[in-house]
Amino acid sequence: MFINPHSHASIVSERPVRARAVGGVCAQPSGSRRRGAQSKGRAGGGRGIKMLDAELERISAEEAGAVTDDLTPEERARIVKGILEIFFNIWIRFAVDLGRELRMSPWQWDFVIYDGRKHYRLREGFNFSRVTEATLEELSLPYAHKLRAELRRLRGTTYVQVAFHLEEEREYGRAGAVGVSHAYIIYLERAKRFSARELRRHIEGPLRAWIRSEAHSDPAILWDYCHRELRRG
Repeated sequence: MFINPHSHASIVSERPVRARAVGGVCAQPSGSRRRGAQSKGRAGGGRGIKMLDAELERISAEEAGAVTDDLTPEERARIVKGILEIFFNIWIRFAVDLGRELRMSPWQWDFVIYDGRKHYRLREGFNFSRVTEATLEELSLPYAHKLRAELRRLRGTTYVQVAFHLEEEREYGRAGAVGVSHAYIIYLERAKRFSARELRRHIEGPLRAWIRSEAHSDPAILWDYCHRELRRG
């Protein structure tokens, strides 16, 4: 049906919307306000989507870099062999000198062969390059002591970290004795710069404190050493 713009016919569904005066100012019809807001929303949304795309691209690049290994299998195997040889020697010292068998992971007899006459060698068929963590754990005391070595990735770079993970008992005023867990860093270096000799040098002091602690059945000896000499991780 044709509507004459000059006609005063009263048709509710097709009646023109008049502007209302609010405080002396002619306000826009509500429909116009909605359309304007939608237009602004679309414009702002476009900028927001571009910013989100840029952020997702950055995150994807970082995650892809974290997945890509910066070490060859040969480099990984060399590092892991150095760590496991040191850890196995510690395992032997505890077993022979203290009569205490630490729990080792990976299991020592998976990667070590005993040839007799106190001679050991690494097992050639063991895949050292797949190992990312090694641990020695003492469970006989009321509080567990664990020595852990791990290959950790941070922003695309692999690091070797060796640390004590200790359960400790501390006095906190009226609360009395409270059990807490802390990690103390012994060695932290880029994997590309890993040196078994440097790791042995760094671990000598903490190892002495650990052995003394075990020999005297006094875990506080190791706790106090770590508080004084090592940094919490």
